[in-house]
Amino acid sequence: MIRLRVWANLRPMGWFGHAAGEYFLEYDPQWLAQPGGYVLAPQFPLTGERFTGALVRSFFENLLPEGTALDDVVAALALRAPSTFELLSLLGKELPGVLSLLPEGAQPAPLQQYRALPYEVLSDRLQSQKPLLLSNEQTTMSLAGAQEKMGLRFDSRSKQLSESVGTSLTTHILKPDTRQLRYQPSAINEYACMKLARALKLPVPDVWFLRVPEPVYLVARYDRMDVAGNIIGLHQFDGCQLLGHGAGWKYERQGGLVSVPKLVAALRSLPVRGSDLLQLQQWVMFNYLIGNADAHAKNLSVLVDDKGFRLAPFYDLLCVRAYGDTGLALYIGDEDSFD
Repeated sequence: MIRLRVWANLRPMGWFGHAAGEYFLEYDPQWLAQPGGYVLAPQFPLTGERFTGALVRSFFENLLPEGTALDDVVAALALRAPSTFELLSLLGKELPGVLSLLPEGAQPAPLQQYRALPYEVLSDRLQSQKPLLLSNEQTTMSLAGAQEKMGLRFDSRSKQLSESVGTSLTTHILKPDTRQLRYQPSAINEYACMKLARALKLPVPDVWFLRVPEPVYLVARYDRMDVAGNIIGLHQFDGCQLLGHGAGWKYERQGGLVSVPKLVAALRSLPVRGSDLLQLQQWVMFNYLIGNADAHAKNLSVLVDDKGFRLAPFYDLLCVRAYGDTGLALYIGDEDSFD
């Protein structure tokens, strides 16, 4: 048996490991006994049992990058057909939401540290072939999704960028223009769509557009909170994790395992507030109006704490019709395309 410790900020939450050829998840007895505990996902209630099988695998796979972004990370690390467990053991100091995965005996550092990241250094990294996710050699992190990105800390007043050291948490996500020529420019596209959403009073994080001199898009992490100068993570899971499916099923056309009605039903079963369901309806409508055919199940997330569940602010909003994409990631009624 091999396992990693699952941490929720500075609290031990449980273990993720594999034994007898399958992955498992177990909650720490302290997590179950102390007040303030919450589930990792709806499929894993707060009990002392060991959870195994496809649901465990899918949840943790969803914490990793996808597609070419993952391929680039694997190549840069000189790995050959790595397992989900191996990748998370290498990238697990900072994961989406509240989580970190560390070896037995290690724990997150209570003192958070950051190092200035000058624009010229960032510019060099953007021109490098090394994945941005691996560019900070002072720590490791994983960010889900198919776009290249990195986590960092950003001072909105001074516009100064900093990168985390060790297990210190980042506060913002930076995305450059995609390297796929077909989808350029992407940074200004996403920035404009997010600003439009804010102008319409839709729930979105703060965003910025910088030139270093390469154009980059910055978005505040909704899964982070500043408490007296200390950054803490907020637990979340995305639409695929909510439904218990891997990232490979995030499009409805890939087998129909995800859909807007299925997401609505799953949200109701949590439950969430009625206003959150209205928010989901607004998300569908706004994505249609801006031409975001790529609004898939991993572009919706739920925030979790000991008081319950709530829909996270909107993110990854951009007009992909500008690039010729018209096939809907999630169908609207019986329609699977803008055309």
